[in-house]
Amino acid sequence: MNKNAVFAGSFYPEKAEELTNLLNSYKIQENIKYKSKAIIVPHAGITYSGHAAMAGFQHLEICDNVFIIAPSHHENFNNIALPEYTYFDTPLGSLEVNNRRIKEIAGKFPCIISNEIFDNEHSIEVELPFLQNISSPQIMSAMDFVKGLKKIGKKIRIIPVLTGNCDYRLISDLIAAYWEDSSFIISSDLSHYYTGNECRQIDTYTATIIETGKIENFKPHQCCGLAGIMGLVDFANNNDCSLIRTMMYNSGDITKEYDKVVGYGSWFLYTDTKNEYLENYYSDYITDIAKSAINSAIKGEEYKPTEIPAVLTQYGASFVTLKLNGVLKGCIGSIYPTKPLILDIIDNAVNAGFNDPRFEPVTEREIPYLEVTVSVLSSIERIEFRDEKDLLCKIYPHGIIIADRNNRAVYLPEVWEQLPNREVFLNSLKEKAGLNPTYFSKSLEAYKFNTTVIKSHF
Repeated sequence: MNKNAVFAGSFYPEKAEELTNLLNSYKIQENIKYKSKAIIVPHAGITYSGHAAMAGFQHLEICDNVFIIAPSHHENFNNIALPEYTYFDTPLGSLEVNNRRIKEIAGKFPCIISNEIFDNEHSIEVELPFLQNISSPQIMSAMDFVKGLKKIGKKIRIIPVLTGNCDYRLISDLIAAYWEDSSFIISSDLSHYYTGNECRQIDTYTATIIETGKIENFKPHQCCGLAGIMGLVDFANNNDCSLIRTMMYNSGDITKEYDKVVGYGSWFLYTDTKNEYLENYYSDYITDIAKSAINSAIKGEEYKPTEIPAVLTQYGASFVTLKLNGVLKGCIGSIYPTKPLILDIIDNAVNAGFNDPRFEPVTEREIPYLEVTVSVLSSIERIEFRDEKDLLCKIYPHGIIIADRNNRAVYLPEVWEQLPNREVFLNSLKEKAGLNPTYFSKSLEAYKFNTTVIKSHF
C-alpha cells in the first residue's frame, strides 16, 4: 500500500523537474567536509526552509535504513507512531518502508501502528524529496559517479516515526538501538509566529542548548519537534558527540516580512567535540581570521568577514596569543562564551595586538615576524575540592580559573610548559589574582577547561 504525496503542489512543487531544479538550487557549492549519520532539519514549505534543510541533508551519510523522526501536528497520542504503508510516494518516485524493522521496533518500544496518523502530516513527507535528491542526484562529478557505482543495487528503506506525547529518552534509546546500520533525520522547525527579533533571540537560545547539550533548559515553545531534538542531543551527550550548526535563519529573511515568522535551523552530529571539528577542518580559516583582524586594525579599519561558516557563528570563547620572534607580545581572551566564536576571535586578536597593557602595540614592521596562536576553550567545569592538597591533585593538565570574591585569574593549559610544578603553578595563579601565594580559604573557587590550540605565522 502506497502513501500518496499529499503536500506536492503546496509545500513543494508537484512536477518532478521543477522540484529537482529547486532542490539543486539550494545546494552549497563547496566540498562538504564531513558526512554524518544524524541531522536536524526543518520541514516547512521548501521555498521558506529549503536552504536550511539542504544544508543539513548535504552532510547526511545515507545508510541502508533511514529513520525520519518528526512531530505529529494534528493527532494526539502517547509515545511514537509507525505506519503500515509499504511505500511513501513523492513526485521523484517511491521510497520503500522497512516494514520488518517497524515490526521489530513495535516489539521493543511503546508505540502505535496507524496509517491514519501519517495521512495528513507534512513533517515527514517534506523531508523525502531531499533524501531522494541527495541519494540519487541528477548532477554529479565524474569522481562522485565512480564512487556511486559501488552503491548500485543498494536499496534505501525508510522508517517513518511520528512523536506524540513522547519522552525524549525513548527517541535517544531508539537511535542507540539502531545506530549501527541506520541514518537519522530529525525533523523540526524552530520557534513559531514571533516577531523577527523575538524569533532570533529564542532560536539563538535553542541553538545554544543543542550545541552545548544542556537539554534540561529546553522549553516546549522553542521548537515543534522537541522530543526528536532532545533525543538526538541526549544520544550525543551519552556518546561524547557534538552537534554542529550548518545554517539558521527565519521565514522573514526570505519574505522580508517580520511580524510573525518561523525559525529554521539545521545541524549534524559529529562524533567528537566541536573544537576537534574546528581543528580538523577550519584551522587555516581561524588563524587567517585573526591575522586579517590585526592587519585591518593596523590600517585603522574594522575587519568584517564574509561567508562565515555556520559552525563559527556558534557561541564560543577564545584566547589569542601573539609572539614576536618567540617572545610573548600580547595575549587577550575570553573565559565564557558571550558572542559568536568568530567575533570573539576577531575582538581578542585586535586586543592582543593593540590593547594588552603589558606590551606596546604591534607595529606594521613587526607583523611579518609574528606568530599567532588561537586557543578555543572547552566548556568550563567547576572543581570540587576539600583542601589545597586535594585541589593540587586535580588541576593538571587543564586550564585553571581561580576566584575568591573580587579576585580572579586564569591560566591557559599551555602555561604548564613554563610552570610544570603544580604548587608553583597554583601559587603563581594566586599572585596573578592579587592573592598571597600561601593564601587559602573555604571561599576559594576553582574551575577547569581545556583548549584546542591552532598556530600560524604571518
